[in-house]
Amino acid sequence: MKYPPYKAADLSSTARLPTFLAPYTAVADPADGRALRLYQTDDHPFNRRGFRYIPCEVTPDLPALMYRQVDVPPYGARASFEDMSTQILVDRATATVVSTDKGFRMVRANVGVREGTWFWECRILHTSPAGAGNVRPGWTRREASLETPVGFDAYGYGVRDTTGQKMHISRGEDLLDGPLHTGDVLGLEIRLPSLADQLARARTHAGDPGPAPAISNVVRDRIPVRYKDQLYFEQFESMPAKALYDLLNPDASTAADTQKIAAVTAELGLPGSSIRVFRNGALVGTAFEALLPFLPPHSEPLQSLGGRVTDDGMLGYFPSISVYKGGVAQFNFGPQFDHTPADLAPDARPMCDRFDEQIAEDIVWDIVDEVEFEEVDAELDRERRASDEKARKKSEAQQKRVEEREQKKAERVASRLAEKAERAAEKAEQRRLKKQVKAEERAAAQALVKLEGLADAAPAPPPPEV
Repeated sequence: MKYPPYKAADLSSTARLPTFLAPYTAVADPADGRALRLYQTDDHPFNRRGFRYIPCEVTPDLPALMYRQVDVPPYGARASFEDMSTQILVDRATATVVSTDKGFRMVRANVGVREGTWFWECRILHTSPAGAGNVRPGWTRREASLETPVGFDAYGYGVRDTTGQKMHISRGEDLLDGPLHTGDVLGLEIRLPSLADQLARARTHAGDPGPAPAISNVVRDRIPVRYKDQLYFEQFESMPAKALYDLLNPDASTAADTQKIAAVTAELGLPGSSIRVFRNGALVGTAFEALLPFLPPHSEPLQSLGGRVTDDGMLGYFPSISVYKGGVAQFNFGPQFDHTPADLAPDARPMCDRFDEQIAEDIVWDIVDEVEFEEVDAELDRERRASDEKARKKSEAQQKRVEEREQKKAERVASRLAEKAERAAEKAEQRRLKKQVKAEERAAAQALVKLEGLADAAPAPPPPEV
């Protein structure tokens, strides 16, 4: 997508932190008792139905691309300021501690995963089995609503603190040996197959018999917009599919309901994918397997708004936390974990690594887009020159035809004028001749009169002599 040109003032525009409103609440960290101040944020866009936002800036170094994505402090894996409910409270120093005084509200991390094995911890800073503050951590896709608990729909997998159950599509199953308590640390490990395998499976699901590409064709349909004197990319957000959203409606029979969800998982689930859960470093078990896929056609924007079914490079699973009426939790993306599990997968990586990786991926796609835009610009320039040349030739041909018509018209006019002049000359000559004849006739008449007068005046001749 070709971006509109930027203004001169945009060159000095820089991304800045949200406004942190007056301290809304303070909680004590159970680890050391220090006070944590949490704030509601403002003066930045929040992701909304059908659209998501990313800070950006002008980049003269990439003249064809013109804009690039940027981050704001704190630099690193943290809660996303844009990808959180408007009622989420967050700490200012690390942007990893979250809470709310409302019903369930969700926040996603600014880093997500698409393949491989990854791990993060959720520190439970305050929870209450009596309902005076609850926390539900897990993994969600972008389609999951930010106004619901993790695991509410098919786009999230979570762990309920009050019962220790695992939650998916609002169905709970036993997992932990009891509820989570303040001070507990829940470890969440996700394993996803390679993107190449996922692409092959997505292509098969779409009915495309052709060979799957080795890498996903990332297409970032986004445009720069101004929000309170700051630049942001606005792009289409993936929306829940009706078939998966309808799974929220349970069947009357528990067995039939379980069979229905199992059938969807068996049909769509990614082979080899799973989520394992650890409690204070101890392996609880594999909570979920055959996670639902996220690559197109399994993720779609609202096409009624003009969205195209593409992979924008940010489809995947994101560390997520839902909080409820005073519940407080903290993301810990590593590399230093409170309880590094002994049973952690050998190839598992800390989620903090994804921050630098995402920047590198974004730079690569910036370069790809720059080259593509340059080619597009060159092609447009060639087409423009060809069009201009065609228009020039057409204009010249039209001008030539006009000139020929004008010349013929002038010739016709000149011919008519010449004919008129010739006729006028003939008439003039005729008039001149007539005048000359009349003048000669008058002169002759006058001469005749004169001769007659002379004859009358002459003396009579003498009579002849006899």
